[in-house]
Amino acid sequence: MRVLLLGGSGRFGSVAAQHLATSEIVSEVAIAGRDRDALTRVASEIGKKARAVQVDIHDERGLASVATDYDIVVNTAGPEWEVLLPGLRAAIAAGTNYCDLGADGRTAAKQLELDPVARDRGIVAVVGIGFDPGLDNLLAVHASRRFDRIEEVQLRFHLALPDELLVEAIDGLRASGRVDPSWQLVLQIASGPVRVYRDGRWMEVEPLRDPIEIALPQGGTVSAHPVAMPEPSTLPRYLPGVRSVRSVLSVSPPQVAQLLFGEAEVISRGERSTAEATRSFLEAIAADPSRWLGTANLTADEEGWSMSLVATGQRDRRQARLTCRPGPLLDSTTIPLTVAAVRILRGEVPARGVLPPEACFEPMPFFEEAARYAEQEEQEEHRDEPLVHESFEWLS
Repeated sequence: MRVLLLGGSGRFGSVAAQHLATSEIVSEVAIAGRDRDALTRVASEIGKKARAVQVDIHDERGLASVATDYDIVVNTAGPEWEVLLPGLRAAIAAGTNYCDLGADGRTAAKQLELDPVARDRGIVAVVGIGFDPGLDNLLAVHASRRFDRIEEVQLRFHLALPDELLVEAIDGLRASGRVDPSWQLVLQIASGPVRVYRDGRWMEVEPLRDPIEIALPQGGTVSAHPVAMPEPSTLPRYLPGVRSVRSVLSVSPPQVAQLLFGEAEVISRGERSTAEATRSFLEAIAADPSRWLGTANLTADEEGWSMSLVATGQRDRRQARLTCRPGPLLDSTTIPLTVAAVRILRGEVPARGVLPPEACFEPMPFFEEAARYAEQEEQEEHRDEPLVHESFEWLS
């Protein structure tokens, strides 16, 4: 079967292409985008299953015409709020199945509005199937089954920024003049208003006015703020009885967190675009490195993006709490996307329409399949570790 991979020469797309090409069910991976040279380079690196296809995702009619020749459109392009809706609409127009990495909750809400049209066309469109959202949605379903009645779910994301990561982003900005979509996404989801599910109803809050203190797995506590990711919009529909769902983000070191959330607040007020605010954030660090760099004190295991989930509810008529996080073999953004695409191609998603991950996949079988895509060395190193780390405690 044939895959049209949008954003296929990008950071996530090029890795997804490698994974997709290993599947026996995939006969072709079209590395699609606008930069012909980059597409050709990635296609040559993938091998005989890959070829370069030049498309403009904003040309929906042209993209739909191309997509009709493929069995699924896999979208890894960015920035999300500019490309996910055109990609999905083109797939629907072509009658072609679809999945993406979308993490921007506002865009996901607009995608889900296309559900009736997608169902009428008889296609499967799974939105937000990466590490988070994606694995965390399935982790929430898994956690809910540890309770007789689940009441609250907190999806906790932590961004630990070593100097090297910030310097790399600044160097990339200077070299290309463009702001990396992944950095834009962080500020986009941190800007308000943010949708949360509280006391059995959806509401919007301003991130800086609704902080919580959370404990980090490596020790210590930090301030976390609600972020505009899809999970609070989708999970309440699939976790019977849940009364509260929110996604929160913490950032370290603290002074960089203050700068980042300050720029997100500027986006919230409409004073700068996401790209402009992200540029301002990176340029502020570049202009005064002695102020912003040199205080992270992070170990290699603590650096970068991490995710955990805390659920509370009733079990055996007692209040309890479950904290869980994915194991090392599930630490990937592109592998869940690959597993979802392959399962759609195999005809294993019976539902039709625009769907979040929790509407399509059973958690543990999905985790087990995802773990098999890990590098052989990783599988050997972590073969005795559980796919999901869990800590259960009684509260009453």
